[in-house]
Amino acid sequence: MAGLGVASTQILPPISALSYIKVTAAADTRADALGKFREKYGGQTFTSVETMCESSDVDAIYIATPNELHAQHAIAAAERGKHVIVEKPMALSIPECDAMNEAAEKHGVKLLCGHTHSFDSPIRKMREIVNSGELGKLCMINTWNYNEFMYRPRMKHELATSRGVVLNQGPHQVDIARLIGGGKVRSVRAMAGIGDPLRPGEGHYTGYLEFEDGAAASLVYSGYAYFDSAELIWGIGEGGELKDPERHLKARQFFRRLRAEASQQNSLEEKLEQWRYGGSSEGQWTGESSSQEKRQPFFGLTVVTCEKGDIRQSPDGLFVYTEEGKKEITIARGSHGREAELKEFYDAIVNNRLLFHDGRWGEATLEVCLGILQSAAEKREIIMAHQVAVPDQQ
Repeated sequence: MAGLGVASTQILPPISALSYIKVTAAADTRADALGKFREKYGGQTFTSVETMCESSDVDAIYIATPNELHAQHAIAAAERGKHVIVEKPMALSIPECDAMNEAAEKHGVKLLCGHTHSFDSPIRKMREIVNSGELGKLCMINTWNYNEFMYRPRMKHELATSRGVVLNQGPHQVDIARLIGGGKVRSVRAMAGIGDPLRPGEGHYTGYLEFEDGAAASLVYSGYAYFDSAELIWGIGEGGELKDPERHLKARQFFRRLRAEASQQNSLEEKLEQWRYGGSSEGQWTGESSSQEKRQPFFGLTVVTCEKGDIRQSPDGLFVYTEEGKKEITIARGSHGREAELKEFYDAIVNNRLLFHDGRWGEATLEVCLGILQSAAEKREIIMAHQVAVPDQQ
């Protein structure tokens, strides 16, 4: 594990529970985080990612270091023969992505870009139906998500380098649209903005994607914790959990309380530090539902329109609307999130299976996200140049 920040508190528990994965090492600059890791996992600890990559006890590196270091650390791992998973955003520029892909290909290692909601079974089933042609030609994809991302315990530096939601949450929506739409986006037109100057980075955007075959997709996202799009999808959240209907209100109240308690410039950041791995508030967050009921994972509301019908998610699968009426396709819940990500990674390395979410796919997704920012800044259409198609077996 490269980086023991807030993200690692979400990554380590699910992957350490997998029978085919053993967590053997971690690298971070904070002694308290490394101490907590040794206590919980009994693995080696390092203050340098490059040094950790030299360990013979490590086969693969999960990179969750600060965004601006993703390329440096992925290349360092590849050069030392380690397979790589890199947290989103893959990098901060297309040249960095190119260098990461070239290093992985040169040294014969797998590079996976994760995780996004294109791993979810309902999204893959949407792609299967569209690809089958049973509903005719794909016309458009519309996906909306209104949540509280900007008031989660993220450090200012992280929000600034990820441009708020655009490079952190944008890959979810872009991957969903690209998977369903076949992968190859021709152009992007978008707007993005900052709705709270006290939380750095763009907290909302609207994007319009045109695919090479003429299909279109609209992406709408707001992370400012007012309206909750879960109201439109049976109150179900990203992991399939039932969301607390007051989660957004509690998130805003949490930040108001932190700001009220702030007595000096860095006090808010110092308090947010407590939510990182090994901190006093690690793993705690307001608004989580205590319900154990799990349904299909939802990343907001996604509606797919074809010539002969529409598709959207149901709590247990998909609703398909045609001339014959509405029918539900039940889908086994299966793996999603980190588990689905690690399964694809494991199968690619051990069973020589195709790695779908590879570095070239991740680069194409980042290109669209960067296109959203460029279009918003320059108020024009941005033409894509690094797109790849969905692999045939998908």
